[in-house]
Amino acid sequence: MKKLKYFLILLVPIFFIVLSGCSDLAIHTTSNSYSPSGLVAVVKGKATKASKLTYGLDGKQHTVQMNDGHFAFSVPVSSSEQDIKITASDGQQQVTKIITIRSAKPIADYTSLAQEYNYYALSSGSPTDQIPLVAQDGIFKYTRPNGTVFHFNVQGSYLMGISVYSSLSNMKSKNGMKDFETSLYSMSSLIGADSKSVLKNLNKQLKNAKDGNSSNMKQISSNGIHYNINLATNGIYIYITK
Repeated sequence: MKKLKYFLILLVPIFFIVLSGCSDLAIHTTSNSYSPSGLVAVVKGKATKASKLTYGLDGKQHTVQMNDGHFAFSVPVSSSEQDIKITASDGQQQVTKIITIRSAKPIADYTSLAQEYNYYALSSGSPTDQIPLVAQDGIFKYTRPNGTVFHFNVQGSYLMGISVYSSLSNMKSKNGMKDFETSLYSMSSLIGADSKSVLKNLNKQLKNAKDGNSSNMKQISSNGIHYNINLATNGIYIYITK
């Protein structure tokens, strides 16, 4: 009996040491490698006991907001794999974790596409509808005069992806819907997709969704270009990737 008591006395501090070790500063991610989703890859996880969380990208440090230790942040995808270093700190010490963002295929050379786009706009009598010929790495927003919003993910000389957005109010009007279709048609032509086929498929799916026959929008593919549709409460988003 004395040996048992002595053993239990020794076991108690060991138990608390193990318990405290489980709550040490640490970074846990849902995966060690993330695939592209639209224009970005979304990294999720939890930083235990951390008061500050950052990650490094292109030589810059970005602060990540946490909710009870949980976090999520997006990284624009590139044509090469990217190793992202995540750092958690509690004010006294810090830990790091490296995760990988998988590569994606570019859909076009950005400058070439921008030149063609601007030429098309000028030829059609829209001199104010001009996108920049040179863009820094990352995602930038461009709003067309007709209200359609483009987001371009440019990495180096490559255009990695485009999102096309139109508000719900625009989609409800005949002119607004026509403007959105024209924007999608012209951009699809520039990147080598079959514009007519893409619009026909999209309109069929939108009609089914409106009639209540389908709420599951299916990916549209044309000549190796993929269109993923997201019907949101504020409008429609179409993510174009390869």
